[in-house]
Amino acid sequence: MKKASTAMSSTLRCLKVLELLAEEPFELSFTDLAAKLEIPKASAHRLCTTLIEANLIVQEPVTRRYMLSSHALWVGSGYLRHSPIYRAAFFPMQDLARQVPGTVQLGVLDQDYVLFIHSVGYSGAPHAFADVGLRRPLNATASGKIFLAGMSQEDVERIMAKSAEKYTSSTITSIVKMKQEITQVRKIRYARNVEELLPGYWVLAAGVGGQENSPAAAISLTLPLDEFSPESEVAISALVKEAARKASLQLGHAGAGQSIGHSRRPPPPITRSAFNHA
Repeated sequence: MKKASTAMSSTLRCLKVLELLAEEPFELSFTDLAAKLEIPKASAHRLCTTLIEANLIVQEPVTRRYMLSSHALWVGSGYLRHSPIYRAAFFPMQDLARQVPGTVQLGVLDQDYVLFIHSVGYSGAPHAFADVGLRRPLNATASGKIFLAGMSQEDVERIMAKSAEKYTSSTITSIVKMKQEITQVRKIRYARNVEELLPGYWVLAAGVGGQENSPAAAISLTLPLDEFSPESEVAISALVKEAARKASLQLGHAGAGQSIGHSRRPPPPITRSAFNHA
């Protein structure tokens, strides 16, 4: 029994090494890994040796630091290759990116974070997109608010209790303010983020699929702040919700991204001049 427990512990530590190397600075020495895992250096070295044999990590010849291998990408991308959410949202996201000169992203819930699994942007789109595989906090993203709006009050309070970091002066860290925010999200069926994670940008997001108020994913659109106005928000939020609705229908869900019974007619394309303001 003890041997099985030890083997499981080693397996979990190997997986933790992969998680550590998936985050900045993306390469670590076995001394760094030992410190982060709070294990002896010899144990860290054995874990790295195992992962090298599995072709999941490599060691850089000059710095001797470890990093993920291309084979690890193949393993991880199996999620996308088999993801009905990714397939359902692919073309609606392409259409949205053509209609609005911004960057469109697809996010799913990963523990208490938004995990971005797809991003689309065309020439002239703002360079603020999230790399595929990047995780962001729920309280500081429009997509995150979509997921928070589908959670119980207890889960919202638990997540907000540990969301103290302010990425900008506009980041919401107050439980009371976030509850007010997600009440509005539930009412209008989309979420707004104005400079709450990155200065100079605003983001709109809508939920995809899922059961009632628990979305399976969120489609978001990032635009430069100088293109924000109440008029542009009304027009563009309709497009974002329409993209989410189309993706939801592909998943077999009706009404996500907008209330049941609303017009199914797609909004017209919007050009940059249509939502610029003085």
